[in-house]
Amino acid sequence: MLTLFFSALFIFLVTYLSYYLYVKKQIDKPWNLKVDREFEPEITILVPVHNEEKNIEPKLENIKSVNYPLEKIEIIVVDDASEDDTAPKVEAFIERNPNLNIKLIRQRFRAGKSAALNEALKHSTKPIVIVSDADTRWPSDILRKALPYLADPRVGAVTGRGINENSEKSWVTKAEDAYLQLANLLRLGESKIYSTIRFEGGFCAYKRDVFEGFDCETGSDDSGTALEIVQNGYRTILVPNAVFYTSFPTSFMRKLRIKVRRANQLIGLWIKCLKLLLKGRLVLPKRIAIPEIILFVFSPIIFFIMAVTGIGIILFSPFSPLGLSLLLAVLFLLLVARQVFVEIVVDNFVLLSALVTFIFNRRYVAWEK
Repeated sequence: MLTLFFSALFIFLVTYLSYYLYVKKQIDKPWNLKVDREFEPEITILVPVHNEEKNIEPKLENIKSVNYPLEKIEIIVVDDASEDDTAPKVEAFIERNPNLNIKLIRQRFRAGKSAALNEALKHSTKPIVIVSDADTRWPSDILRKALPYLADPRVGAVTGRGINENSEKSWVTKAEDAYLQLANLLRLGESKIYSTIRFEGGFCAYKRDVFEGFDCETGSDDSGTALEIVQNGYRTILVPNAVFYTSFPTSFMRKLRIKVRRANQLIGLWIKCLKLLLKGRLVLPKRIAIPEIILFVFSPIIFFIMAVTGIGIILFSPFSPLGLSLLLAVLFLLLVARQVFVEIVVDNFVLLSALVTFIFNRRYVAWEK
């Protein structure tokens, strides 16, 4: 038990700390990209929806208010068989705004977000395709901050940085905010190294001619599509000042459902990367891919072994030097770095649950409200 515990602890800490420190060093390095602030292409904004009657009108008003020429914007709302008044609200918005180029595409049968986006993609006529979830809000300057990076011919896609508007609402949202800060640090560092494929659905902008369609295999329409673009020889990066706003559930159980679904998709994505790596076909640099594969696929198993053996040591030898040291270490972390500690524990058990669902062939390709 001691051997297992210390082996798992060593692998877990070395993987996290070494990758964190390596990526952190990259953040302050220059982009070495051609960033053209005058770059102003025509764009298509895709808004996939399923039962979003409360969000769709505010979302369209939000898009309407962005600082960008409206004549260069095409908006396509794709309704994935909603059972509420989402589609009628879109139609009413179109009638009230005849000066906007808006299309509504309705799918009769629910097929999932990626399939809905691919249906919308058939109707897109612009060289840049931007995807945004209906429950997110853009600041007016997001396009002015993000699109100049696409002026570089080596960049195939960019994503934004999500900010939780309700981060102080509960301990659940505070812990999620701690996770987001770490994830964004890794995404930015990876972007500076070469590319990050951790894209966020609140804002993703793609050059239309660098990918065939949105990823339906893993259900990760954003990150899976970023992987395809990298495999096609282009960079995919996070633009850190291109932020968007969203809200995260305040209840723990709702958080778990969302994170397990997302983790299941990302595990599928990184297993796909592992297969490409083993075949010698992965374009994403190994110094990014290997740590991420370990963190998403192997780390939760290592963490589980560490947790079970650690609990076993405490239960069987509570007054031993090691047992007391473990108890004191846990108490210290809960007092000094509670949000980070709790989030690491939760995220690894979420990844473990998602890995189990993935192994048993559970796929999340259709969204839940």
